[in-house]
Amino acid sequence: MDRMRQWITLAFLLVLVVSSATTAQAKPGVVTLVDGTQMTCDILFVHPNAPLLIVRSAKHMTLQSLPLSLVHTVAVDGQSKTHSARRALSKEEKVRFERDGLWGEEAGPGQIGRYAQEKWEAKPAIIWAKPGESGDAMEAGGWLDETGAVLTQSPWSTEAKVDKLGRKQPDVGSFDGDVLLPEAEKEYQALQRGNRDHLGAFEVRHLTVEANASYQIRYSVLGNMWIKDGAKLGSGTQTGGMGSADSNKHTFARFGNYHGERQPTWAYAPGISHWVWIDTGDTGSLEVIGQSGGAGDRLTLRRGTLVVAKDSYIGNGNRGSFYTQAGTTAILLDGARVGCPDPLISSGRSTYGISGTLMFGTPERPLTRDLDFGACYFPKDKLTPTPSLGQRTSGASFVLGQGGRMVVHSSDPTKARVIFGPRDRNLPVSQYMVPKEMWQYTKRVDKAATGPSPELWTQPGIPTGITAVFIGDTDFNGVVFDGFYEGGIHVTPEARKKWRNVSFGEHNQAAPDKLFVAFP
Repeated sequence: MDRMRQWITLAFLLVLVVSSATTAQAKPGVVTLVDGTQMTCDILFVHPNAPLLIVRSAKHMTLQSLPLSLVHTVAVDGQSKTHSARRALSKEEKVRFERDGLWGEEAGPGQIGRYAQEKWEAKPAIIWAKPGESGDAMEAGGWLDETGAVLTQSPWSTEAKVDKLGRKQPDVGSFDGDVLLPEAEKEYQALQRGNRDHLGAFEVRHLTVEANASYQIRYSVLGNMWIKDGAKLGSGTQTGGMGSADSNKHTFARFGNYHGERQPTWAYAPGISHWVWIDTGDTGSLEVIGQSGGAGDRLTLRRGTLVVAKDSYIGNGNRGSFYTQAGTTAILLDGARVGCPDPLISSGRSTYGISGTLMFGTPERPLTRDLDFGACYFPKDKLTPTPSLGQRTSGASFVLGQGGRMVVHSSDPTKARVIFGPRDRNLPVSQYMVPKEMWQYTKRVDKAATGPSPELWTQPGIPTGITAVFIGDTDFNGVVFDGFYEGGIHVTPEARKKWRNVSFGEHNQAAPDKLFVAFP
């Protein structure tokens, strides 16, 4: 009888803890992990189909799940529930927090971290109902609400669209709240079924995807995005979007470093959709933290500011360029990278097309070490002083367009420099980017790939240098040019006169003065 009373009391306390935390007026609870770490947050519920505690950060910036094996106690309004005994974290558990962090919104020393000061209100949440089991994400039964109840209606509001000729277009929809795909032992997918080219886009506020989960919905994340170690995003989707758009907020996209043991890991980061657009509004920003393959094809900064944090990367595929529109700002901090890692891109296309401002370091966070800014090898005969700018910029390895600007902020422009050079030849090369008769010298990007065969670079049809066209303003103070053709850099003489601490590497194909072609 005493044991029965104990079970009834424990059940009552758990109901009290969970139900009190899921009301709009609930006070934050305190989760104490098994190692003594404490976190103040909203306690939503214990997942009915997995040993997970669902929690939301106190500032409403992210959702996540915590395995009950890591949770010592949960306390709300003076009532406490014990789940697991106190102990030290295992090696694997320490790695988990090293890669993912305790909360996605915690700003590190190598980040600008504007997102950490942003204000967010409480909103509804949906959580995948059966972690480890795939299902149709458009159906209500696949989701729980923030109380842990199974939805009875689809969470997505939709709007049917027709074009000017009256033809039905893919629906667009939204969920005005936050989404969580919790971790699981088995891989699973939240699926948006159908042909990816004809699927509608669905907006959400914050999105968290955890280990072994895959969010396969054509997405636009207007708030914070947290893709944890071992999670996948956007597989099989046509487009993805990041940034708060007209809300002009500061947000983050954090990626766990789940890329195996190969180096450099940034070159093998998984893609997050076929095309990706970043729109932070005119005064907002998005900070990328960790390694993301970005778009499988085109990555475009449409509006606002993109920050790529220390040693972070967001890329794109080898059929498009890292393209920034006029009025935007892209900031690369120490060790940051952008653009396709492939040393060879489709003939005539660029690694970069910059119409806005490209900034290396900031006045408050200048570069403290050399930054490798690699571009694709490029056919010399396709270099033009009048390149085209767009999602598939062409005309040089690197193009800075009219109205664009590049600036280097360095702590020591003689030691912390931007190294303009070609991508590493040992990085993956797609066979479709080289003449068909040379496919034998390429290796497909898979677990066994180590880069192209060395013989590839001896073939007469493979370019041997890189090129650049600087039409816009260049504020260079601490730049090294290396690996350029003779006559491979188009720039005005007036611009060169303003450069400071510019030097030349040993892989250029001509003496420094012969690298430049004056224009117009």
